[in-house]
Amino acid sequence: MVVLHELCVRVGMGFNMVTLTSFVIVQQHFKKFRALAAAISACGLSVGSLSSGPLLTAMLNAFQWRGTLLLMSAMVLNCCVFGALYRPPPTHLPCKDRKRLKSTGMDSKTCDCDTSFCETLLHTLKNLTSLSLFRNVPFTLVCVGTLLMNFGLMMFLQHTPSRAVCLGITRESAYLLPTVTGVTLLKGRVIGGVIGNLSCTNRLLQYGVSIVTCGVMIIILGSMHSFMSLAVFGAGAGFVAGMFNLYL
Repeated sequence: MVVLHELCVRVGMGFNMVTLTSFVIVQQHFKKFRALAAAISACGLSVGSLSSGPLLTAMLNAFQWRGTLLLMSAMVLNCCVFGALYRPPPTHLPCKDRKRLKSTGMDSKTCDCDTSFCETLLHTLKNLTSLSLFRNVPFTLVCVGTLLMNFGLMMFLQHTPSRAVCLGITRESAYLLPTVTGVTLLKGRVIGGVIGNLSCTNRLLQYGVSIVTCGVMIIILGSMHSFMSLAVFGAGAGFVAGMFNLYL
């Protein structure tokens, strides 16, 4: 069980390096159905969470922990292949700008070539190291709240099976608890994407209510000692977490 948790943590660190990039690039290509597109793209995380437990268990039994690490490393490395397929959305200049460029004998492609690779790289590094965004108090609060909520949710997913066994719950039932949370997390992302895509929805309000509710439910989970209570509250926390993860 300890080895399984270590593998989950290491694999999660690799996948988390591409998760944010995947969310950002998908949402850049959508405007009208942005929330729904983000929900569909995030469903892969839930499917991976549901299948990782049985898959890692089978691989550990067949290849031991060394072979499992090699295989999982190869799977994470394949993310580089999919990441290489990412492309930024095409930029469309306004009509007046296109006319002005044509009148001077230039087009948008010529303008793009004026910026050298080194200048682009320096500009990117400057943006990555800039902390000016944290001067915005609401943005900082969202970042801190999201970090704490995700930390609590991951702690629940990773350590609940071991805690359930210590509480006297059978191992077969204990291993089902993260799966229950994963199923409701998947449903919450889809439903949250549909709701967030409605014109009458205040996405910031939806985010705030979801993150506070999920945080309270995770706190309450510490006082649960039976399988049914852990399953019910874990399912609720997963559903609410899916409702707010769309807008990170």
